[in-house]
Amino acid sequence: MIWEANIMIIPVSVKNQSIDSSGITSDYKAAISEYIWNGFEANAKKVSIEYTLNEAFGVKELIIKDNGDGINYDELGETFGAFLASKKNLLSLQIKSKANKGKGRFSFIAFSSNAEWHTVYKDNNVYKEYDINMSSDKKEVIDCSEPQLSDRQETGTEVKFTNINTLTAENMGFEIIEPALLKDFAWFLYLYKNKNVEIVVNDEKIDYEKYINTELSEKSMVTIEGYRFEINLVVWQESISEKFCCYYFDDKNVLKGNRTTTFNRNTVNFNHSVFVKSEFFDDKENVIGDHNDTQINMFEYPDEKKILKKLHKEIQMLIEKKISVYLSDKAEEAVEAMITERKTFPEFPDDVYGQMRKNDLKRVTKEIFKLEPLIFHKLKQIQEKSLLGFLNLLLSSEERENVLTIIEQVVELSPQQRTDFSMILKKTSLENIIDTIKFIEDRYKVIELLKSIVYDLTKFANERDHVQKIVERHFWLFGEQYNLASADQRMQKALEQYRNILYGEEDVTAKLNSDAENERRMDIFLCNTRNIETTFETTLEENIVVELKAPRVLLTKKVLRQVEDYMDYVRRQPQFNSELRKWKFIAVCKEVDDYVKSQYKAFEDKGKVGLVFQVDNCEVYALTWDDIFKSFEIKHKPMLERLKYDRERVANELMAEVSDTEGREKADTLTKIAVAKVL
Repeated sequence: MIWEANIMIIPVSVKNQSIDSSGITSDYKAAISEYIWNGFEANAKKVSIEYTLNEAFGVKELIIKDNGDGINYDELGETFGAFLASKKNLLSLQIKSKANKGKGRFSFIAFSSNAEWHTVYKDNNVYKEYDINMSSDKKEVIDCSEPQLSDRQETGTEVKFTNINTLTAENMGFEIIEPALLKDFAWFLYLYKNKNVEIVVNDEKIDYEKYINTELSEKSMVTIEGYRFEINLVVWQESISEKFCCYYFDDKNVLKGNRTTTFNRNTVNFNHSVFVKSEFFDDKENVIGDHNDTQINMFEYPDEKKILKKLHKEIQMLIEKKISVYLSDKAEEAVEAMITERKTFPEFPDDVYGQMRKNDLKRVTKEIFKLEPLIFHKLKQIQEKSLLGFLNLLLSSEERENVLTIIEQVVELSPQQRTDFSMILKKTSLENIIDTIKFIEDRYKVIELLKSIVYDLTKFANERDHVQKIVERHFWLFGEQYNLASADQRMQKALEQYRNILYGEEDVTAKLNSDAENERRMDIFLCNTRNIETTFETTLEENIVVELKAPRVLLTKKVLRQVEDYMDYVRRQPQFNSELRKWKFIAVCKEVDDYVKSQYKAFEDKGKVGLVFQVDNCEVYALTWDDIFKSFEIKHKPMLERLKYDRERVANELMAEVSDTEGREKADTLTKIAVAKVL
């Protein structure tokens, strides 16, 4: 060391040219990272980057500050004077295969000609400060001032870079700097978030959550043979270039080694790193090498090897748990893509049974995906469609349990995976049975309630307060394929609502005649655009209009005439009379008269129950409530027989609920019970 007018000159152990050729980074972002690491290695909680611009929008001055321990003046020879042998590297927290070997302080030459440090450190409870200067043209010497007592009562270091020729406002933009810093520091900021460690660029804080999935990342504390291990699983938001590794630190945060995890599977893309800290690694050097068990041999005692094996098992269990959560989310996405994007998922009827089968296949497919995504990896569409179709056939048959056997022929399952998947098959099957039983029971309750109102409370019930309220809530009585568009509205409002639901328009453009028909009401207006294939490979929109009458009203020619008036009105509207629309107009009463029965005879050659009139794309039906109830029973008969459903018990239970009421009050109560059921 040489003193010149209160300035100490520290000669570096190599020449200027050697420093230039030593592999110092030429990337300004990497250079800035080196100085940030210097701060964190000095136990800083906060490192801030500040810069100002000149008139040409170039960076005039760049300052990096930290509130770390400062640079001890007595150790300058070891820290600044020993090129490629930096003392701080022994305590480095950087996850690099190669230490920076003291090159970090020279990184400024990537973007600046001069670097000036001002540091405050604590020496025997006394705060001291001094300056250090370096220039790019004399990198082999370091100028520093003599330490002085400091008025500041806190340690820290500030390094100022001047004569900057290469950095611009665009280079230092937050959208550029933040990703670069997160690549190096996201894990560090996350692990030490409880200590409020942060990096700030011109008062804007770096956000590690942009790189780290905090919902999947997890900290776990385990004790093995008296040693406490802090295990931090960090899950990255996106792919990382490094292998997925476990990094091992001693109690003083010294990195002692790393090994790859056993979950480097490209098909899963569960990007993660694991950080383990424990006093178990104190006083040990390079204790962990690779992912094989050879690293255990580096421990001298059998007890230590046993502890390490148990630790690795804990780490594996933590990763497996989080992969299961991760794949659950991915499974949702994968199955949704099969349904909406690739169209490889089997199609199911829109009725409740069809949707139950669809949900069953979705659940099982998700579980298979979680067990081994490779099964679906890079399948061609036709292959994926065939596989899903085959699964659907098995699940819907008595061979349901054979799905497990087939899967085992494709991928090897652990005993636990086999047990879990077997339980899933049984569980989903049971769920379907339970859902079906509840569904059937609830629908039969509605049927029984409606039967009681129609047959037992005929003189007390009316269309508006009882029958219509139930039907508009349970329009499945007329077909699973229809959606309720409106109820109890004048014809004009009903048609407007029809247009709005199908096409998103607020009103109809057609001129509606203000005649008496305009004031008539359609009690129930159900519509749907289900596909009905024609001989010309086109589809029809099928719609249904239902006219309900009070139970005491007989279905006569007059009632049919009213329904036909509705039909005529619709036919006259140009926006509703396309040949690609099909209309069904249905009148429902408890009984029909002889005229209606004669109409049945007139149209019986059409093979359609209840058809009494047909013209163009319109059909008129006259049905009794018994027709409605019997149709429901026939459709559900196979399921009812398999479930051995006790309909009489259900009816008795319902009637017991209204045993204290009579007449109109009883009809009102039964209606409320039916309307309250959501199916």
